[in-house]
Amino acid sequence: MGDRSGGEPMTAPHDLIVRNGVVVTPGGSVQLDVAVREGRISALLEPGTAADAADELDATGLHIIPGGVDTHTHIAWPYDGTTTVDDWYTATRAAALGGTTTVIDFVPPDETVTLPERCGARVEEADADAVVDFGFHPILTPRDARAPENIGKVIADGFTSFKMYTTYEDRRVDDGAAWKLMRIISDYGGLPGFHAENHEILEAALRDQVESRHLTVEDYPESRPGLAEAEAIQMVSLYASRLGTPVYIFHVSGSEALSAVRVARRQGVRVFAETCTHYLCLDDTVFRGDDAWRYVISPPIRKTADRDDLWSAVLDGTVVSVGSDHCAYAESAKRAWPQDHRLIPAGAPGIEARTPMLWTEAARRGLSHAEFVAVSTERAARTLGLYPRKGRVQVGADADLVLWDAERAWDASMFLSASPETFSLYRGRSGVGLPRHVLVRGELVVRDATFVGRRGSGRFLRRDTQHA
Repeated sequence: MGDRSGGEPMTAPHDLIVRNGVVVTPGGSVQLDVAVREGRISALLEPGTAADAADELDATGLHIIPGGVDTHTHIAWPYDGTTTVDDWYTATRAAALGGTTTVIDFVPPDETVTLPERCGARVEEADADAVVDFGFHPILTPRDARAPENIGKVIADGFTSFKMYTTYEDRRVDDGAAWKLMRIISDYGGLPGFHAENHEILEAALRDQVESRHLTVEDYPESRPGLAEAEAIQMVSLYASRLGTPVYIFHVSGSEALSAVRVARRQGVRVFAETCTHYLCLDDTVFRGDDAWRYVISPPIRKTADRDDLWSAVLDGTVVSVGSDHCAYAESAKRAWPQDHRLIPAGAPGIEARTPMLWTEAARRGLSHAEFVAVSTERAARTLGLYPRKGRVQVGADADLVLWDAERAWDASMFLSASPETFSLYRGRSGVGLPRHVLVRGELVVRDATFVGRRGSGRFLRRDTQHA
């Protein structure tokens, strides 16, 4: 019995002790009391250990897990001269209610200002309103000719991972630009990342659809075949091998993309594959319903076999993280063009649903609580330069704690708090497992399933260049 902090004096006061919960660790689950001081975990105590604290929180019947890390969000995202219908307060409030305490968003491209300026502006935007901690992947495009000279500077400022597109005419990097930018990023120890789809394959597939007049939402998956993902992943993996750099692949959608990732990993390339909640929880039957417009997402949701293969990749570590790819378009913007998928903005909200959906589906597939924590937070923290500050319940880590009620029922109508103007991808779905209390750096932001956080309390995360 006693203190497991490795030397923490028992007479030192703590700000808070979370009592009577079951802590989920990489090795399993164990009943421990968790002490917090100055925003960090200050001690792990045997249950009932006497210790001074200004406050206590009862976690009887609850699991204590590290706050979720969402690796892929688009909050208050600019598109077509407007923005999505959320903002940094509403989106991060929704994240907290779902059990996510860290989001990694993006710095939009803008060739009219320098890369450091647009990174700084995005931090200021989030800093004013966010209620969970946040970091950013800057987006690089060939149009920003000055970006290469500033990559080292923004990496030093904590923007250590980047996103490039191998498709979309207004932002794509061709093979030569990809090689150049990867080389510069790797020289400074950063992590190059890609939306990886071969542009020419997508153009050919869409051209066939236009000629045959097959452009309804049901036709959408065929416009972005898995082969396009696989080819682009092979290309950037070859570059990564030659440069000796890791590479991050955003939103891997199915088996063809996974096959390319697996081949590269067998060859010793450090390919970090991310997938998204919707690819793990849905299949292409969604494109045959009256509300198929909801599911226009890039890359597309694929077949049941692809979904099952993604879960296999989660279990064996090929998939290192799960993002929501949250992009809160208004329902009116999504549903206006059912006869021409080209006109529907690709993306959907999902920041609040990510963790509950993962918990429910993981339990259905027999994953342990430790495996759930690995994929919802720990591996992401390791890969993106946040570990050991984030992603674990351990002395010295930020006290990002989710007190999880494994018996609390939910239905997908609950997951709309980012904006009443948007919609749920998971309509009609239900499950069990939701947060009861959520702490960000020791501060309660959700108490008894009700948001109690402070606008602007989230902090920018300067990430390091360790990519495990």
